[in-house]
Amino acid sequence: MVLRTTPKSKQSGEMDLIINLLMNPLQKIYLQALINQSHQESSQQVKQEEYCQKENVQYLQKQQLLQIIQQCQTQNQPTQQVSKPSTLIEVQNQVTSYFQQIILQKQTINLTNVLEVQLPYFMIIMSNLIIYGLENCQADKQIVADLVASYKDNPLKISMSYSLFQTVALLFRSEVIIYDQSTKYLANFLLFRDDFCDIFFKALYSYKISQGQTVSQQIGFTQIHQMIKKQQDEVWTTFTFKMLSQQQQKLSKDQFLLQFNQYTQQLNNFFNKSNLIMDLVAQSVKQTAKLHNDQIFQEYLLIMGSFKATTQDFLKRATQLFFEETQELDLLQFSSNTIKVHKQMNSQILFMLPMLLQLESQYLEHIIKNGFSEMQLKNSSNYYLKMIEKLKNKCVYNGEEECNCKKCQCIRRNRNSAKESQKKKREALEKIGPLQDEFNKLQKKVKHLETENQYMTTLILEVFKHPSVEKIASQFLEPLAKIIADSESMEEC
Repeated sequence: MVLRTTPKSKQSGEMDLIINLLMNPLQKIYLQALINQSHQESSQQVKQEEYCQKENVQYLQKQQLLQIIQQCQTQNQPTQQVSKPSTLIEVQNQVTSYFQQIILQKQTINLTNVLEVQLPYFMIIMSNLIIYGLENCQADKQIVADLVASYKDNPLKISMSYSLFQTVALLFRSEVIIYDQSTKYLANFLLFRDDFCDIFFKALYSYKISQGQTVSQQIGFTQIHQMIKKQQDEVWTTFTFKMLSQQQQKLSKDQFLLQFNQYTQQLNNFFNKSNLIMDLVAQSVKQTAKLHNDQIFQEYLLIMGSFKATTQDFLKRATQLFFEETQELDLLQFSSNTIKVHKQMNSQILFMLPMLLQLESQYLEHIIKNGFSEMQLKNSSNYYLKMIEKLKNKCVYNGEEECNCKKCQCIRRNRNSAKESQKKKREALEKIGPLQDEFNKLQKKVKHLETENQYMTTLILEVFKHPSVEKIASQFLEPLAKIIADSESMEEC
């Protein structure tokens, strides 16, 4: 039997060879997962359509109705055979593959700004990156031209599939994008971090139907922009609800407890490890004044301090306030209860992730606005660095069993020691109890005898004052004085 290698398998073999030669094992696993995800999105479009059909049934019915109307209008016209147009997800897959090749081959991307709109700094670079990918990928040229024109006119129309978003984040973390001197800071930007980009996508994605009824999960620039600007209060509430409920219509009590604990762990890791603002605070101490910003540093300290002050008691109280009358919440109930929780408990922990994203974006804008000139430092960055380091040593779990850090272990040992000490005191009191009762009885007897002695002494003195006894008193006083003296000497012994 002769085995023949298909072009697809040959291409896969060449890809594996490039991966083995150019990347370390961790990068291989991560990038291979992205490549597999890209292939799966193309092959699983039918499954995605079936999965999303229930939620989009009204939209599909309207589309079908429009098609029927169009067919009725053109039923007397001759039909022409046309080729099936490429869908948005197929174009995105081409861009994803192109970016993955850049990462594999360790190339760099030189971007120039082709936009004439005002957007946050990181969104300007993302928009130019997506346009750059479209112009250089192997997708249909006409579709690419239409998309590029649309995105240049309004970048908020840009959307990304899961694999494309993950690949874009990896591009920033790999620091292969060259735009200006501040682009390097995006490698640690919250939206692109490998421990948070999944969270943002799963909380912000929506289902998008393109030509051919292809359904896909897309994260749009509009949603990201709304998170930064927060022109409406419900933007952050909706994000938090979708994050905790995993995009379900209802949030159950058990789901809230599970997701809130994971959310706490992720934020704890964020504050305790390297992050954009903390790194820039450290750099501002040693390098340039352009990195310093009192307002941002103070706000970061407030967010970090508020989080570190949150313990498991907060979760118990918040759960009671959220679910006092029901076992599950919809978005409207969650929104009203969130306001109540924040007011009564004086904590913004549920909004900390979007607050940090907004703060990092503001910090990048500050760096861009402040320019790149090197200046001598005369600021209080060292104070903020010390305070951040001090807060890092405080664990939000405060000795709870969920955490095994050194701080919590120490707190648990101290608590156990205190409990053991209290236990010994209780045991000692239990043993002393019977002896204490006997001692109290003896004290009562002594007091009774002292009272009787005092009465007898008074009586004797009164007797000796009588005229008939006074004459013979001398005969009794000397022996009595001796008895008293002997008794006093015995008491001293």
